[in-house]
Amino acid sequence: MTDTARPRRSALFTPADDVEMLRKALGTDADAFIFDLEDAVHPSRREAARENLRAFLPDLDVDREVAVRVNGRGTDDFPDDLKTAVEAGADAVALPMVESGRDVREAWAALSTLADDPPPLRVTVETPTGMHAGSEIAAACRETGVESLAFGFADYCKAIGSPGTPDRVRERLELLTVEYAAMAGVDPVASVHLDIGDEDGLRRVAERARATGFVGMTAIHPAQVGVINEAFTPPDDEVAQARRLVKAFDASERDSLEVEGVFLDTATVDRYRRLLERAPE
Repeated sequence: MTDTARPRRSALFTPADDVEMLRKALGTDADAFIFDLEDAVHPSRREAARENLRAFLPDLDVDREVAVRVNGRGTDDFPDDLKTAVEAGADAVALPMVESGRDVREAWAALSTLADDPPPLRVTVETPTGMHAGSEIAAACRETGVESLAFGFADYCKAIGSPGTPDRVRERLELLTVEYAAMAGVDPVASVHLDIGDEDGLRRVAERARATGFVGMTAIHPAQVGVINEAFTPPDDEVAQARRLVKAFDASERDSLEVEGVFLDTATVDRYRRLLERAPE
């Protein structure tokens, strides 16, 4: 694997027990990949999945991030999953079912015993317990090698006993996650849209996530990648205006001014700077 480029608008989940699916995933336009050892793999297939990763990842030559999602800290599979991710050369480790700052710190400590320069963690909160420990988790993320914070929508709905996946629940999780990610100083990543055939719904969810502050979104099917990439790519006119506003502010000696009818100060200009960081070159 090679150095990865940012930003990561889309990250495609793919079960690690199917080598052909892993190969097909790499042929998509996803900005990043998450090879899964957890939910997408039956427990009886997990050792075979780990063997696949040990054989498949080391010789992989792609310019996009390849993460491995391990089973949660405290599960029987966690130690072997983590060791496999490190030995196979994963660019990042996706850690699910995080419910406390201890989960983050101990996962990072375990990673650090396996490598002098361990891959970063991508943390996912998926339960009410985890969401209510968000401030504690954010502090742990800031103290360790965490690069992103996500929420798990389906598992959260299951945990609260919802018969479906209500949009009002998703909106609440979105707001909490971007707040915790901001506290941690890491990237917020939106959860998957579970209805693969619902392109309009996917677009609506992805566009709202971007407007809320998320930098990207996970996908469970290659057909979702294009919509997600489009939704998280700032329109050309937004990018052009942001460049003009930042340039005008930087050229001014004032701490606040109006340009093109837009009030600018340090805080508002920083938003335009972030937009430019996420824009295609």
